[in-house]
Amino acid sequence: MFSALKLAEQVTSTRGAKSCALTGPGGRKLQVQPCVAPAIVPFAPSTFDKDEAATRLTLELRCDAHMLEYFDQFDAWAEGYLHEHSSRLFKKELTELQIQEGYHPTVKRHPTGAYAPLLRCKIDVGGRRQVTFWTPQNVRREAPEDWSRVSVLPVLEIVSLWGMGRDLGWVIQCNALRVFENSMDCPFAAEEDESESMET
Repeated sequence: MFSALKLAEQVTSTRGAKSCALTGPGGRKLQVQPCVAPAIVPFAPSTFDKDEAATRLTLELRCDAHMLEYFDQFDAWAEGYLHEHSSRLFKKELTELQIQEGYHPTVKRHPTGAYAPLLRCKIDVGGRRQVTFWTPQNVRREAPEDWSRVSVLPVLEIVSLWGMGRDLGWVIQCNALRVFENSMDCPFAAEEDESESMET
């Protein structure tokens, strides 16, 4: 599934951040739609310091079994690829254990399993990579006002591998979201109607 993926040589930005661009088959960007069913967004997109003026935010998606399977397989491929190509990418041989110790999986799991696994990605609400929002009927719409009342089907791009010291992880960009509004109908309405019909 991932045999055609490649990481470019590591580059360092003017701020000292290191990254390796990821490409898919034919050198194209790797865009994925990992959800079969709409995913729950447990928290509104935000920054670590809750900066309301920021335009690049973190979006977390609750993973179902299909998403978990895809990204677990991606992580397994990534660890093997990084070990095999460590000399080219990092200019030194790294052992499998060194890769595992520094590698940040794409899916965040709670240590006790008390909470559902989350996929963390980036979402831009301004600028050239601004995310687009769509209705289930493929009509453009605005961003949700209340993220707790929607579920989403995302179009994601696995952009690059970042490196900081011994730590390694992935930049996953959300490019588009199909938004499903959850029903706000009163849950007791059907019961009341049924009760009335039983009394008459």
